[in-house]
Amino acid sequence: MKKKVAIFTNGWNDDYLDFALEGVRRRAAMDNIDVFIFLDYTSYDRSQEEITGELNILNLPQLAEFDGVLLFGNTLNNAGENMILREKILEAHVPSICLEYELDGINCIKTENTNGMRELMEHMITVHNVRDIFWISGPDDNDDNNARYQVVVETLAKYGLSLDPEKTLNGCWSYAIVENKLPDIISKMDKLPDAFICANDNMALAACVVLEKAGINVPNDVKVTGYDNLMSGNHFSPILTSVDRGWDERSYQAMDSLIDLMNGEPDFGDRIYDSKFDPGESCGCSMGEAGNNIHTEARRRAFLIPVERTIFDWHLIELDDSVAYVRSLDDLHTAYSKLWAENHSYEGDEFYICLDQDFVDSMDNEIGCKSEGYSEQINVIYGMKDGTAVPRHTIPVKELVPNYDAESPVTSLYVIVPLHIGNESYGYFVSKDHHKLIKDFYLNSLTRHVASGLARASQNIKLENLNKVLADISVRDELTGLYNRMGYEKIVIPYLDELRRSKIKSVIMVADINKMKEINDKHGHLRGDMAIKTVANVIKSSVPASWKAVRYGGDEYVIIGDYDVSGDVKTIENEIIEKSRQVSKELNLPFRLSVSVGYVIIDPENTLENEEYFRMADEAMYEMKREAHKNETLPD
Repeated sequence: MKKKVAIFTNGWNDDYLDFALEGVRRRAAMDNIDVFIFLDYTSYDRSQEEITGELNILNLPQLAEFDGVLLFGNTLNNAGENMILREKILEAHVPSICLEYELDGINCIKTENTNGMRELMEHMITVHNVRDIFWISGPDDNDDNNARYQVVVETLAKYGLSLDPEKTLNGCWSYAIVENKLPDIISKMDKLPDAFICANDNMALAACVVLEKAGINVPNDVKVTGYDNLMSGNHFSPILTSVDRGWDERSYQAMDSLIDLMNGEPDFGDRIYDSKFDPGESCGCSMGEAGNNIHTEARRRAFLIPVERTIFDWHLIELDDSVAYVRSLDDLHTAYSKLWAENHSYEGDEFYICLDQDFVDSMDNEIGCKSEGYSEQINVIYGMKDGTAVPRHTIPVKELVPNYDAESPVTSLYVIVPLHIGNESYGYFVSKDHHKLIKDFYLNSLTRHVASGLARASQNIKLENLNKVLADISVRDELTGLYNRMGYEKIVIPYLDELRRSKIKSVIMVADINKMKEINDKHGHLRGDMAIKTVANVIKSSVPASWKAVRYGGDEYVIIGDYDVSGDVKTIENEIIEKSRQVSKELNLPFRLSVSVGYVIIDPENTLENEEYFRMADEAMYEMKREAHKNETLPD
C-alpha cells in the first residue's frame, strides 16, 4: 500500500504555495507517495464564525492513518493552527516536519529571517541613503515578524539611526488591513519617510497601491520593500524589492527530510538555511534587461488575468444559477451533473463535493450542522472521476477521498478545502492533481460559491419539505391521521382514477362504527373520539400499505386500493371487524366496539362512475349495520 503524507497550509499564500507544492510534488513522486493537502482560508480580518468554519478542516483527517505530516508553518499563524496541529501530531505519534516555523517536539526546516533582511537594510542605508523609515509589521506575537523587526532596529542602530515608534503599523500580514489603515496615516504625515519597510510582500504591495492613489511615486518620492519575493511582487510595477526564501528548494528539502523520518532515519533536529536579498525597482534600483523581460511578462498577465477572471466569473454565475431552484438532494445532484458535464475545466477531471451527514439530515429535521468535527458518514452529492460523473453515494469519513486508489503507481495530490457558511460545516471539497487552482484564489472563490449554493439549496429543500408537511396536514384528519374529505378529493379519487385508467382491478370499501351515537351519549365524546381513533388504527394495520384510507365522516371510513395486491378482500374485511372487537377488549373500553364493513370490486372494463361504486359499497356496509343493530346492544 502506498504511503500517504498530510500537508496543512493556508490558501491565501498562493504564490508561496505555487512554488512549495511543486517542490513537494517532485520529491513525493520519486517514492510514489500520495499527498493530501488540507487547506484553510483563515485570516486576521475575518469573523470568529468564519475562522471556526475554516479551522474545522483540521479535524477531518485522523493523523495516525498517515505516514507523515508536513506543516507549512509560516502560513498557519492566523488562527493558532500551528498549536492545534502540534497537539494532534504529538498525540498521533506520526513523523512530522514544520516548514518555516519552530514548534516544540516537531522537527523544523526553515529559512532564517536575518541574513536577507540585514542585506536589505544595509542596501537601503548605504546605497539609497535611507535614514527615516516607516515599519509595517506582521503580528506582534509572530517570531518571524519579530526577528525581521529586530534586524531593522539593529541595522539602523549600526549607523546611528533609530526607528520612531510612532512610525509603525501592524498590518498582520494582510493586504486588506494595510490598504484600509495606511491612507489615513499618510494623510496626517507632515513629511514622507525615506522608505516603507514591510515585513512581507503582501503588505508592501498594498503600501505601493495606497501611495500611488495618494499621488506619491514609488521609488522617486518614497521607497518600499517587502519580504518573501512573491511572484506578484516581481510582476508589479515597480518590481518589488524583497527577500528570497527559496521556497521550492525548502519544500523539496522538507519533504525529503520527512521521508527520511518515515523510513526510520534518525531524528535530525532543525535545519536552517539562509535567506537572500533580492533587489528590485521599488527601492530605486534598475533591473536592466531582466527588468524589461519581467515587465513584458507582467503586461501580458495584466491583460490575461482580467480576461481569465471574467470567464471564471461566468462559470461561478452558472454554478450559482444551477442550484437556484433545486427542491431535493436528487435535484442538487442532477443540477451539478448538468453543469459540470458542460464545463469542468476549473475543477479538473477528478473532484468531489462531500457533504457532512449532519448537514444532509438538517434539511429534513431540526438538528443543526456541526461546527466542530465531522459525522461518521459523508454523502458524496457529486463527484467526477476521469472526466465522468460518478453516482451519488456515501463513504465513511475516515476514507476522506472517494474512489481513492491506494495501489496506483502514480503519485497524486489531493487538495481538501472546507465547505461552510460561518461556523456551520457543510462538508468539504476535494480536487485531485489540480493544485494550480489555488493560484490567484480561484479555489477560494469556487468553494465559497459552492458553499453559498449549498446554503441556498438547503433552504429550498427545507421549504419544500415544510410545504409538503403543510400540504399533508391540509389533507389529513387531525384525530386519526387518515385522509380527510379534502384528501379524498385531491389524492384518493385521483388514485382510483389512475387505477382504472391503468386497467387495474380495484376495491372500494366502506366501514362504519356501530351504535356510535350511543357511545357518545352514554360515555361522552372523548370516549367517542377514542373509538374513532381505535378503528382508524385497526384499518391502517389491516389493509395493504399501498391502499388509501379516509375518515369520510364522523365515524365513517372509505378505503380504496389495488385489488391485485390485496389478496382476499373478504379476509381484510373480517380482519377489520375482528381486530376492532379484540382491541376494545384489550383496552378495557367500557363499550363493545364493533364495525360494519361493505365493499365492491371495480372491474376495469366496467364504465360505472366512481360515485355509483361508492354507493354500492356504502349500501353493502349498511346492510351489515342493519343486522348489527338488530343483534347487538351496547352495554352500560
